Amino acid sequence: MPPHTKLRTAGFALAAMNLILLLGGCANRPPNPQSDGVLFFVPGVAGDGTSYDGLVRGLREAGVNEHLEVLGWGAPGPLFVLNFQNDAIHRGAEAKLAAAIKTWREAHPGGRIDLIAHSAGCGVALGALALPGAPAVRTTILLNPSVSPGYDLSRALANVSGLLHVFYSDRDTVFLSWRTSTFGTYDNVKTKAAGHLGFDLVKLPAELRGKVVQHPRDQTWAEQGNDGSHFGTTSEAFVKQTVGPLLR
Repeated sequence: MPPHTKLRTAGFALAAMNLILLLGGCANRPPNPQSDGVLFFVPGVAGDGTSYDGLVRGLREAGVNEHLEVLGWGAPGPLFVLNFQNDAIHRGAEAKLAAAIKTWREAHPGGRIDLIAHSAGCGVALGALALPGAPAVRTTILLNPSVSPGYDLSRALANVSGLLHVFYSDRDTVFLSWRTSTFGTYDNVKTKAAGHLGFDLVKLPAELRGKVVQHPRDQTWAEQGNDGSHFGTTSEAFVKQTVGPLLR
């Protein structure tokens, strides 16, 4: 096996092992309230799992009482490694989320719609918002987005009536520095991801740039259980104190 093939195989194996350890097990979450308002959550490549339990609990503790809709997307089980960069999977997931948002809007015309996504799920969220005819949402929160810093946010921002919050960390080194620089981001660019560096907003029109609030890693995050790693932003205390209030 050529050295570059061995490296690629080892890289995906490392990512797979880490995600399986983080995401396996049974959920431990508060009841999901019934509401006209909805918060769509788009997890990363390995799907929903116990590593996101703290995120859900933190949202509820922060007073976020919207109905939570989790988007299942991509290849399941051990095949989830395909979800990192497979364009057909991405387009299908984006269309699925856009359809789900549209269906909710039709059933709840006066209800509020927000979005929160993690890692590759951020690419799904942005792609869905950019689709023609996609319904508008109010607030969108991106946690450790694995798209490139130069990703064009303009079409997605047109369907965000409130703000787009972006949390990124220079300590997210395995997934959003090494892996994306070696194998590529969600949008197939070999670079450190926006979840590591933040988005480059220079080319955005001023009216759209004002909708984007970027949150670089802060030392005080550690006091809230967020060590700056890939899943640090899903810490229950961090979500309760820092992320959840943005949705109230």
